[in-house]
Amino acid sequence: MARKFGSPQNNRVGTGKIDPQESGSEKWAGSVAAQVATAANVKGILTKTVPVAYVICDPHNPRKLELSQDQITKIAAAYPFDKSQLNVDDPSDWIEDYISRVGEAEKLTGKALGDLESLVGFAAVLKSADRLLHPIVVWRDESTFHLIAGERRLLAHILLDESNIAARIVEQGYSRSEIDTLQWEENVHRVDMNLWERVDHIRKLLEAGEGVNNTSVTKLSKIIGKSRAESQRYLAILRYPTAVLLNAISAGKINDLKSAAALAQLTPNELEAKFNGTAVKSVYTKPSILFSNKDKAPQFGQLIKAAAKQLNMDALIQQADLNNPVGINKAIALLVAELEDRSRG
Repeated sequence: MARKFGSPQNNRVGTGKIDPQESGSEKWAGSVAAQVATAANVKGILTKTVPVAYVICDPHNPRKLELSQDQITKIAAAYPFDKSQLNVDDPSDWIEDYISRVGEAEKLTGKALGDLESLVGFAAVLKSADRLLHPIVVWRDESTFHLIAGERRLLAHILLDESNIAARIVEQGYSRSEIDTLQWEENVHRVDMNLWERVDHIRKLLEAGEGVNNTSVTKLSKIIGKSRAESQRYLAILRYPTAVLLNAISAGKINDLKSAAALAQLTPNELEAKFNGTAVKSVYTKPSILFSNKDKAPQFGQLIKAAAKQLNMDALIQQADLNNPVGINKAIALLVAELEDRSRG
C-alpha cells in the first residue's frame, strides 16, 4: 500500500515565482503550473517527480495484470536486480534466469509469469528513472497520488528500486467515467492490450454513461475515437444476447475484433456448436424484412451492396454472403439497426 505524502515541500504547487534553490526543470514546471492554474476553465496541472511509495495503482485499470502492486513490491524486495546486469548489451540471459528463479520460488504460472517477464523486460530497457520519457499521470487526493495512466512504468520503477518517478499531477479528482475514458486513451494504442481488455473496458465506459443498448454507433465512435465500422463491431459483441461470446473472448478463443463481430451474427446455439465442433440446425429470428428468392439473390445482393456504399455502411456488411437469402437478410438487419442508431445519435 502506498504511503501518505504530506511534507510541506512536497505539497507545494507552482506559484510562478523563481526560487534560486530550484533546478531548471522545477522552475519550468512551477511556472507552467502557475499559468495553467490561472487560466479560465482549466484545472491545475503540475509536472514533477513524486515518491514511488506514495502512488497507488487503480484496480479498475483495463490492463488486467495478474500481478498486483503489492506483489511486485514484495518481489523487488526479495529478489533485487543485480544493477551491473542492467548495462550489458544483451540482457536476455539474465532476464531468463531471473524469471525462472522468481517464477519457481513464487509459484507463478500462465499470465502471471508472462506479466512478470514483460515487466522485467521493460525495466531492463528503462534501466533507471532518468531514462523515462513519458511521465505517469496521477490525480492527488490530499497526501496520496492515485494512478490514472502508467501502471507498467510505475511497476518497472519498483523493480528497479527507484525512489522517485516523473509524474503529471492533476490537482483534483476525476469521476470514475472520466478516469475510464483517460485510461482508454492511454491503453488502446498499446500493442499488448488484448481484445477482451478492450471489449471489457468499452462495456464499463458505456455502463457508466447511457448503457450498452442506449449508446448509438455514432456516439461510441466519438467516445473511443474509432471508425463507425469498428464501433459497430464492439456494439454487436456487447449486445450479444447471452454470455457465450464474451466468455469465448475472455478465454482467448477469439482474439480479433472482426472475427468476434462476425460470430455475433450467429445464434447462441450455433455459437456453442461452433466452439464444441458439433453441427446444429440454423435457427434465426425472422427479421422484420425478409428476402427469400434464391434465384434473385445475386442481383438483390448487388442492390444491397450499392445501397450500403451510398450510405457509407459497406464496412458493416463485409462478412455477409450477399449471394444467398440468409446473408442478404443478415445484411438488411445490420443496415436497419445502423439506420436506427443514426436516428438516435
